[in-house]
Amino acid sequence: MADLEAEVLVLGGGPAGAWAAVSAATSGARVILVDKARCGSSGPTAFGMTALWNMPPGPDRDDAVRRACAHGGDLGDPMWIDMVLDETYRRIDELARWGYRFPGTDRNAHRKSSRVCVDGASYLRRMRRRLREAGVRILDHHPALQLLTDADGVVSGATGLQPHNRYLPWTVRAGAVVVATGGCAFLSGGPGTDVDTGDGLLLAVEAGAELSGMEFSSAYGLAPALSLPTVARHSSSAPGLAAHFPTVYDESGADLADLGTDAFAALAAGRRVYAAVEDLPEVVGIWLSRQGVVDRSRRIPLRAVLEGTVRGTGGLHITGTDCATTVSGLYGAGDVTTREAITGAVSGFGGQGGAWALASGVWAGASAARFAVARGIPRAANPVPGAGLHDRPRVDPRAVVGLVQEHTLPLRRSYWRSAGSLRDSIGELDGMWPGAEFDLGGRGAGRLRARQAAALLAVARWTKYSALARTETRGMHRRTDHPGPDADWRVRLMSGGLDEVWVRPETRPWSRVGAGERSTGAESPDTRDDSDQLTAADVRRIAGQESVLAVLPREPVDVQVAEPSARPLAGQESVLAAHPPARPVAEEPADGHRGGVADPLPL
Repeated sequence: MADLEAEVLVLGGGPAGAWAAVSAATSGARVILVDKARCGSSGPTAFGMTALWNMPPGPDRDDAVRRACAHGGDLGDPMWIDMVLDETYRRIDELARWGYRFPGTDRNAHRKSSRVCVDGASYLRRMRRRLREAGVRILDHHPALQLLTDADGVVSGATGLQPHNRYLPWTVRAGAVVVATGGCAFLSGGPGTDVDTGDGLLLAVEAGAELSGMEFSSAYGLAPALSLPTVARHSSSAPGLAAHFPTVYDESGADLADLGTDAFAALAAGRRVYAAVEDLPEVVGIWLSRQGVVDRSRRIPLRAVLEGTVRGTGGLHITGTDCATTVSGLYGAGDVTTREAITGAVSGFGGQGGAWALASGVWAGASAARFAVARGIPRAANPVPGAGLHDRPRVDPRAVVGLVQEHTLPLRRSYWRSAGSLRDSIGELDGMWPGAEFDLGGRGAGRLRARQAAALLAVARWTKYSALARTETRGMHRRTDHPGPDADWRVRLMSGGLDEVWVRPETRPWSRVGAGERSTGAESPDTRDDSDQLTAADVRRIAGQESVLAVLPREPVDVQVAEPSARPLAGQESVLAAHPPARPVAEEPADGHRGGVADPLPL
């Protein structure tokens, strides 16, 4: 058993985790970084090009901030966007000083463009070298299973397994932990997303963390229509899976002008969608031809791939620009955190996602280092109890994953939503939770598979409850029964809970506490307003109304919360069947997946 200690422990070795570890190390802390796979070679960023915002102060930046807020459905915060742009602009020049060569022949190209593109693989390799130079200890193939906390509930490290070393356990005690494990793509087969299974979200919520923006989890992409077994085998090595398609056609040859809405509408209607081989790099076309994907007309059939919260917006709620979560000693960075403050209700565009990974990583690492140095390394800490950790399994994790994918991957389940479909999904997912919580488990690889299945199920429930509560269409959140935006919904939806999921509207502005204004992070203001909190039963009860806020007071008052209904048992009809919507639900589009159910990927 590896029993280690550090002042700062970083979970995740993507761009956000790498920047967090470098930032903590250069702030004077001893840092250990653990990665589920191999730091610098896993995750979506390692496949294809990644964009970064790169805008100096001035009128162009001011205009970009205004456009970003409007594009995000007015849920973003101009000051946060400006701070991210400022941090990214400084760090891109620092990346060049470290020796990274930006694509192109001009050595100073990164200073001349408002959006810098980097090759994901070489970018991460450069970051890995920088980690070594900064003295960070890197532990590859060390997936984390649980957080550790001390007697006061302060996060004090993590524990996990070593798949490459007979699945022996490891433990790292630390003064602070940065979660940078990425989002959740529900094993949909997107480029590099096989490691994005929501593990960090689950272990953080088990420790008491809160979430925000989980309804904005319906980001889809287009990928070659390879069979699912082929996707499982090649998702980490196939150049075609990371391709961007400049032009998309339907089966009649007509251009689909909007590569998002038009293409997904065509797929949902049962039409085939294609890209031309000539529009792709030669190596991509050759690889796809060898897989038997290209037809005689030199076309590549495409499929919709759910990218969930990886390209979506929701994640751990952070209390300020120190990137502290609502749990003392725990910080978040990158896709595992909510990005509503900069992207609003839409996926990151024009380099927002890459910029957020960089900026949040820098802020989280520096803040965690200050907290840890002031606190010291705890002498004793205990694992936080979690789901799917029993020694003797009584539920097959493949059954859990199959159910989750059935209610998340199809377009009719996530791209378009209605009260009816959401209530059906919630009933089925809730019915599976007790078994997943108490009966999932195993030893070695079985424990990792069980924990992954529990995380996928937990994330699916948070997204469905949040989507049911937001009774409007805004950004990537589309409700067929509420087709337009509602001014009352210019609020964030907080969520959390495990046995009973809760959702709460948050009308207060984003916190703007700077990382340098808080020495430990323990003084984070409590922004909870329990009188506005909705339990799972409340969300079910009011699901058919015009707006959740219509029944919630704006000012804190004493509100009697209804007792949660009995937890449904697996196999029963949806517990929500007794709560029909107050008005007819619009007809949902047909599903683009054959049979309406996606086959579960092998674990």
